Amino acid sequence: MSLRKRNPRLSLTLTLLLISLMSLVFPAATLANSAPTVARLAGFDRYETASQIAEAGWSQSDYAVLAFGGDYPDALSAAPLAEKYNAPILLTTAGSLPASTKQTLVDLQVKNVLIVGGTAVVSQAVESELKTMGLETTRIYGNDRYGTAIQVAQEVTTTPSSLFVVTGEDYPDALSVASVAAMKQIPIILVPHDSVPDVVKSYLSTLDVSKSYVVGDSDIISDQVFQQLPNAERISGADKYARNIAVNQLFNNDFNSNSICLATGEGFADALTGAAYSAKLSEPIILINNDSPAKTRSYYQQRFSAASHIYVFGGTGIIPDSVIDNLKPSDAATGDISIGNNRTLKLSNLTKVGTTTATFKYQVLDENGKDITSTVPATQLSAVVSVSSSVTLDPSKGLGTITYNSSADIDKSVIITLVDLTTGRLVSLNFSPSNTSDTENGDTMIGNNRTLKISNFTKVGTTTATFKYQVLDETGKDITSAVPATQLSAVTSISSSITLDPSKGLGTITYNSSADIDKPVIITLVDLITGRVVSLDANSGTGSSSYTSPTNNPTTQIPSSSQYSDQKVTKITIISTKLALNPTDGKTGYGTYSVYDQYGNEITNYPSLTSGLKFTTDVGTITAQNGLLIVTFLPNINSSSLTEITITGVDSNSGTKTTATLTIVPMFGEIQDN
Repeated sequence: MSLRKRNPRLSLTLTLLLISLMSLVFPAATLANSAPTVARLAGFDRYETASQIAEAGWSQSDYAVLAFGGDYPDALSAAPLAEKYNAPILLTTAGSLPASTKQTLVDLQVKNVLIVGGTAVVSQAVESELKTMGLETTRIYGNDRYGTAIQVAQEVTTTPSSLFVVTGEDYPDALSVASVAAMKQIPIILVPHDSVPDVVKSYLSTLDVSKSYVVGDSDIISDQVFQQLPNAERISGADKYARNIAVNQLFNNDFNSNSICLATGEGFADALTGAAYSAKLSEPIILINNDSPAKTRSYYQQRFSAASHIYVFGGTGIIPDSVIDNLKPSDAATGDISIGNNRTLKLSNLTKVGTTTATFKYQVLDENGKDITSTVPATQLSAVVSVSSSVTLDPSKGLGTITYNSSADIDKSVIITLVDLTTGRLVSLNFSPSNTSDTENGDTMIGNNRTLKISNFTKVGTTTATFKYQVLDETGKDITSAVPATQLSAVTSISSSITLDPSKGLGTITYNSSADIDKPVIITLVDLITGRVVSLDANSGTGSSSYTSPTNNPTTQIPSSSQYSDQKVTKITIISTKLALNPTDGKTGYGTYSVYDQYGNEITNYPSLTSGLKFTTDVGTITAQNGLLIVTFLPNINSSSLTEITITGVDSNSGTKTTATLTIVPMFGEIQDN
């Protein structure tokens, strides 16, 4: 799988820029009275979130700690280990290294990877993949979660004066102590509720410990266990959030007061990987949920008055902006230098600077119109163009650089699309050869509310039909020509292929058999950016008798097996972050995907190359066709009660695999007859 090329110094540059900016915005004399700036470190899943945290906290690291992202037991003790080696914590699946994790290892120039857990959670295949990258690996593990925690503890220090003892049967208490345990290099020991494992007894017998901090009352860790621990002291609380605050208050004098670190208490992954960063900042992690308790809000507000930064580990699907707003004092307003759902994108000034290179200007504006481009990491944005090329973004200059694959493309018209991966908003701009110098400015906000329309199904030959389609922005303006065909996916209920021509708003259907031209057909158009869907039921009697010229948009040529005999699937991408639920029956949902070979060619629509591709989910069955995923929920599943769905795609021929979790949202669109 090919890796994105990123500047390994980018995170450091952005950090320095942000620090410089903060020194201007928050002078020392007035810092306590200024609103802290919110920085959200998040990706599409827990693996990308871990990578975002790592790249925000480290510009280079010789070491990285790698833990299993699928479950918590072996990972809970990792934070002190990460702090010892000044390393970020990254996550992996059991069988393969996620692309985001792999890229971060490259970006940070990591040389040594400390794997926490045995081969049952982090397979030998993952370790082999790391070694293939030229990395040294050290695996730290025991026979079970309790043994692994002891092995990690011994790696952290052989002579601890204190211990944190937490339940191994749940994760929140370990996450609550993770930051301070890392800062003070106190090992985290796991125990069951009512017994002390032999491996823990053996470990304790070798130590001279002055204090064992036991997190939880007897309902969490029994008195029988408590009495076997050296110089034990309980840290109590009615629930996981109360215990989190109790831990933070006990060690409050050990923390700095410059920052606040937030993570959900309803999942382990973001707080775990965030703990390495919070320890680096010498700050606690505050665990929150959608309705955080009064003690949590009170502690947050105490720290709020002195803080200059708020770091949120996880996306808005995990911790909505409204939840953060509800934590702060009623008269406070957080800064909006980093994240906000209302920030706006602008594109302008496409300029040719060589035979295969062009540049363009871009801006990110906050909801007040302030230019915050330099504070938005390039990893929060995605830029694509309609001509085969690669794009890099430089936030410090607000400059995008396009490198064309062929010099013949430099004079072609090009559509540049910039997507805000945090808010889902985007802007597209169509540059023609006549206006590429320095004058074109594009600030059309397409956003999450753009609408799809389909109409005018027309038979134009024995195997060909056309239909009209439109994309409207949130104000109702027709922006069809500005939306690249690569942002849309069209399929029909009859075996066929479809091409889209944005310049005409025209779709052309080529049937595989002339016998199908008179059959009823359902056309479905999916917006790959917003997840919105529209369908048109066009029966044989509704076609226009007038002739409409079919699109002359050329089909992308994919190398055939005669040219590349070893051609195979090496990358499967589930594009959608949302599953569009059909509100009519509640039993079907739509998403999108793409498939690539080892040469970087998209082969989504080539059945001979994707014959081994299959998508699965625990809550239904999935049909995959021409880039569209159709999920049919099981009869016993109430889809309206679900908030998300996990989909796995596997190509049996190559072994390539991907997994993504999609938020379930209602399907929007307009159905039109001719």
